[in-house]
Amino acid sequence: MMTYDRNRNPITIGSRVMVNGSRQTGVITAIHGDGMSAQQLRRSKTVEVAGCEGQFEPVELIRLGLH
Repeated sequence: MMTYDRNRNPITIGSRVMVNGSRQTGVITAIHGDGMSAQQLRRSKTVEVAGCEGQFEPVELIRLGLH
């Protein structure tokens, strides 16, 4: 599944990201958005990042480079 970060860069499972405001970095391990529209997915806590506790909204993430 693909969605977009806060800068409208595409992010998918395997993308390296930073959590805005916390300086935590990690790799996206899962995006839980089955049955959601693109807008709902972007504004819901659906993304799991390795090394970070909890789930995040895609708009809270910043993609770091390409994978």
